[in-house]
Amino acid sequence: MILAAFLLGLTAFNADDSTLRIGVFVLFRPADLVLSPNPGGLIELETDEGNFVLEGSQSARLRLSGSLVQCLTGERVIHSRMVRTRPRVGAVSEFTIGVPGKIERRFRGVLEVSPGAGALIPVVVMDRETAVSSALAAESPPGATMEALKAQAVTMRSYYAAERGRHQRYDFCDTTHCQFLREQPGPDSVFSRATEATRGLVLAYRGVTIPGFFAASCGGRTHSLEQVGMRAEGYPYYSVECAYCRRHAREWETRLPAAEATARLQEGPSEKLRLRITRELGWSAIPGNHFSVSPDGDALVVRGRGAGHGVGLCQQGAAGMALSGASFLDILRHYFPNTQLAAVPSGP
Repeated sequence: MILAAFLLGLTAFNADDSTLRIGVFVLFRPADLVLSPNPGGLIELETDEGNFVLEGSQSARLRLSGSLVQCLTGERVIHSRMVRTRPRVGAVSEFTIGVPGKIERRFRGVLEVSPGAGALIPVVVMDRETAVSSALAAESPPGATMEALKAQAVTMRSYYAAERGRHQRYDFCDTTHCQFLREQPGPDSVFSRATEATRGLVLAYRGVTIPGFFAASCGGRTHSLEQVGMRAEGYPYYSVECAYCRRHAREWETRLPAAEATARLQEGPSEKLRLRITRELGWSAIPGNHFSVSPDGDALVVRGRGAGHGVGLCQQGAAGMALSGASFLDILRHYFPNTQLAAVPSGP
């Protein structure tokens, strides 16, 4: 997680309070997609030229065609302002969509594909709990136990509840700009069970749901928003000790050219500056915000521990607390002091 057109005819599916609009394949900027029903199923597609059904081994090729989406299936060629799977009464559409030769994923929900600037914009409207379990499976460290996963699920759900509408055409993307999301895990997976065990629970501060921030490894102490150069509005994300991470966080060292941007690292942690440097020099240049800087000739030596921005829940520390017998409530109280557990709010 990173801290920081009107269509005639068919219109975007209006998500309710329990659903989210997730932009998928955002990093690929696809101009070409392949859509098919999952084995044994069928999907109905809505277009400006009418509806039709895909079943069995049938598939549709969706391509950007100027300001329209070209839909090819069999001998049929359709041009539409949007192509959308039609929700079936009493059932949720299950489908596979992919960028040819690059990536393919299965989803449950409503798919919308519309034209954008030089790329198609595929959006999946999915149940909020489906999004939580999918992101949990994608973002959790290997071997995390149930109580740590439950704490992570509440944290992620809080983020989805508090930060809705981060993008113009959808609520969240499927990258770490929002929360990394892949396809939904199986119903018996630990990720689905952790999500179900905490269904509808979020973190609140003074009656308001807070975005649940988390990082891979804080290095021994989490940071407040102010400590990483960000303005705190509402919950300040207190800096707390993380004993397990202090003992077990990975240590790292890197040498950087003493340019103006890197020289500013000597003023202390700044998430915006860290991201700026890592985008220019590579993501391994400064893995995390827990570091010290010392000059060495025409370079700066940066020595640190842990990975990520270090705000909110520490995944490595949460895993350690769970292994020592802490419940998910204990973990949340530790990393988010002065918050309360609440039911996800309804309404706009």
